Amino acid sequence: MLIVDQSVLDDIGRGFSVPAQPLLLLELLKLMAEPNPNINAISDVISKDIAVSAAILKAINSPLYGLSRTITDIKMSVNYIGIFGVVMLVTGSLLKKSFDPKSCSINLESFWQLTSDIANVAMIMGQRYKPQIANDKFFSLGLFHACGVPVMAMKYKNYQQLFDKALTTSELSLVEAEELNYGVNHATIGYFVASSWRLPKDVCQIILQQHDKTFISLLNGSQEQDLFAVLKLSEQLISRKNTGCDTTDWPYVKDNVCELLAIDDHALAALIVEFTENSDD
Repeated sequence: MLIVDQSVLDDIGRGFSVPAQPLLLLELLKLMAEPNPNINAISDVISKDIAVSAAILKAINSPLYGLSRTITDIKMSVNYIGIFGVVMLVTGSLLKKSFDPKSCSINLESFWQLTSDIANVAMIMGQRYKPQIANDKFFSLGLFHACGVPVMAMKYKNYQQLFDKALTTSELSLVEAEELNYGVNHATIGYFVASSWRLPKDVCQIILQQHDKTFISLLNGSQEQDLFAVLKLSEQLISRKNTGCDTTDWPYVKDNVCELLAIDDHALAALIVEFTENSDD
């Protein structure tokens, strides 16, 4: 397991504009920590933030959830997808609100669209191949896995050029280019953000090791490896949909991802067709 030295985390805290955990999320976590969480109290806290409530209702009423009726309020949302599912949606909405587009050197709208697409596909893949794992973990991993990117883009004005080059060429991966140019990478910063926001420890760990090409070299049956595999497959499907190309990591992890998820070459080809031909996914 990769462990980040505390001094590195301290440097990140001092040198980067890392979004603090919002008060709304703190209130929710306190309510959820009670022996018998009160759904009414949780719904009331969320409903106080109109923008977050609207984002949750929009997400839950999307085709992704496939509900047979329209959800019109937060309490109904909690009843339909559970407390943890709603809190993950709240967390994602708050994350997006935490960054000022004017202070960021990348196009945040495009970036959040990309991470939202990956999060949504991760939920679908998680439901399909690893249903024993809470689905909100796949969503939060997909949404937060690159949250270190906007943090870096707030500090470095040339980050968009580096980001674009890393995504369109195979010379260096994004983390390698970041380390070469800035001495730190978005995975480490993302781990700092996710830990600060009290995401599940296994989700934080995968955010840290998301570009570790050896993470699933030796399969051990752990939930962490399952989370990693679903994330890598989701990234690959969105990359093929958007660019027609493989991700930088895919050639190194493909075989073991497919083994972990019990996907053969035929099934993988079918997935690529499913997600590249249907523009609504």
